Amino acid sequence: MKLPLLSGQQVLMALKRLGFSEIHRRGSHVKMRHPDERVIVFPYNDEVDRYTLKGALKDADIDIEEFLKQTQ
Repeated sequence: MKLPLLSGQQVLMALKRLGFSEIHRRGSHVKMRHPDERVIVFPYNDEVDRYTLKGALKDADIDIEEFLKQTQ
């Protein structure tokens, strides 16, 4: 499944809707944690690379379809 081109702000808001909260921000990277201890780190840029985002979602065990529902 091909991800749309999203901004760092859109990714941040979608993850917040999924229950993640921001725990750290350094430079252009944001680290978020879910109450079940899953962690995701992604670049907070004007455009987040699709390949990078897909890998971060996979590492954090986030279903891509569920994530995409939260971006709308």
